[in-house]
Amino acid sequence: MTIVHEKYKAKHFPPKPPHPKPKPQDPNPSNAPVTVPNTAHHSLQGLQPTLQSMIEEFSTLSILGEEPPTDISPPLPCPIATTPEEILVEILEHVALQDVASFARLSQVCRRLAYLVTTEERVWKRIALGHEYGFAAMHYTWSCQVDGKLLGDDDQGGYILGPDFEDPIVPTPLPQNVTSLLVPSTYPTYRTLFRRRPRVRFNGCYISTVNYTRPGASSPTSITWNSPIHIVTYYRYLRFLRDGTCISLLTTSEPADVVPYLYVEHMHKNHHNLPSAPMKDALLGRWRLTGPEIPGVEGSEKEGTLEIETAGATPKYMYKMYLSVGIPGRAARNNKLGWQGYWSYNRLTDDWGEFGLKNDRPFYWSRVKSYGLSWEESGMKC
Repeated sequence: MTIVHEKYKAKHFPPKPPHPKPKPQDPNPSNAPVTVPNTAHHSLQGLQPTLQSMIEEFSTLSILGEEPPTDISPPLPCPIATTPEEILVEILEHVALQDVASFARLSQVCRRLAYLVTTEERVWKRIALGHEYGFAAMHYTWSCQVDGKLLGDDDQGGYILGPDFEDPIVPTPLPQNVTSLLVPSTYPTYRTLFRRRPRVRFNGCYISTVNYTRPGASSPTSITWNSPIHIVTYYRYLRFLRDGTCISLLTTSEPADVVPYLYVEHMHKNHHNLPSAPMKDALLGRWRLTGPEIPGVEGSEKEGTLEIETAGATPKYMYKMYLSVGIPGRAARNNKLGWQGYWSYNRLTDDWGEFGLKNDRPFYWSRVKSYGLSWEESGMKC
């Protein structure tokens, strides 16, 4: 009986054939002439030792296709697994320019892509030096006046407070290709440069949520022993534009009622009862980052501070903010703006007054997909 059972099992339920282990893919399987330098030797400096050793192990792995639905099904086609590395890097570069967040998430697809996303310096250099997300779009000197108009020959760039907030200074313009001088002298790789160097983001806005309590006045006819407590909530919004201008707004309206209307075209008083009514108090201004700080180069200032000058509540006033570009968590970078100081300038009396920041909280960046990244965007100034 046992022999019959074994023969029936071998005929109708054959054992599964062992799957052969995938061989490491040749980075250049087509033996085509390599037109792009091989980046497998690029350094992994700046990573933790455990993560660095793990990424190095991924360098010899290949991109694996999807497993067949059954044991007897033929292997599913996977064209990207046979794509030469120089073409694959070109594809990754296009993905990064469309959305750098999507490019970073490609590292979760497989180990081979994790290695390329982490070590491919050609892509990270294009991102860091480009104007889409990188430092070519940053302004280290004032590019316009507070009202958004271009600087004239007789304009000195407005009022600038020094690091001690007393003596005015004028930043010295430096060459445009100064970013490439920071690698590897200051930052070991372009990936580290893009992640750690202070910068602002254009595809979203910065929001500061302030909550505090204050005691209320009890009614003289009240018979209760306790006094009421008021919970006060308001928001500060900052949106930075590529031409060097910015939008600042202080309001009690929640982000869902404000973020869709943070555009230059909505900055007027005639909103009436329209949904964009919270924008009636928005102020137009300008921004610049301090720096760049280059070792051994005169005229470079310390990085990490964001200067903002906006119009005041009345024409005779102007507001100035000093914010530090910080790191809110271990994974996030350049997502936080902390307060350093906030002043008002009286144009008639030439006096500076400082605002108290007892209840104010830092700004945190939130992505807004509808903002986009193009110069032709409706929120940009032509």
